[in-house]
Amino acid sequence: MICIIALVVFSVLGVFSLQYRKLAIEAFDCVFRRATLRPCTTGFDQRMRAKIVGKLLVKSPRAAKAVKTHFELLSWTFTIIMFVSLFVTATSVYNLAVYGNCNGLGDEECIFTPAATPYDEACDCGVDLNLCTGDWRSCSGDCNCVREACT
Repeated sequence: MICIIALVVFSVLGVFSLQYRKLAIEAFDCVFRRATLRPCTTGFDQRMRAKIVGKLLVKSPRAAKAVKTHFELLSWTFTIIMFVSLFVTATSVYNLAVYGNCNGLGDEECIFTPAATPYDEACDCGVDLNLCTGDWRSCSGDCNCVREACT
């Protein structure tokens, strides 16, 4: 199932280079044939396997042997991981658009959710107006902490 991953990767790279467009077309043919329960006739999967194992052979012969032996299992594993991560990403983007955070109706934090006042903890003026911490400064004594120099 390396053909599915190759199709996605080479389709994106094919936007920029003719070399990758040709590989994307071959990968599409391979995916289409595998989807109809037929073997690839182009040898695309074998060529990709040989390229991956060949590059790995230079760095680690033992790893290359393991990859060659378990290539189909690794292909299926990476294909499943790709689809799961695609699903999680799509769900997070949907939740961010609809609910305003990555987790849907939950109250958990999301790194993509803009906070209303993200630096409140950096400035606690209290009695003294110069209590901004770290590299934060309070300009004109109004307890608004900024990172830039006061003008």
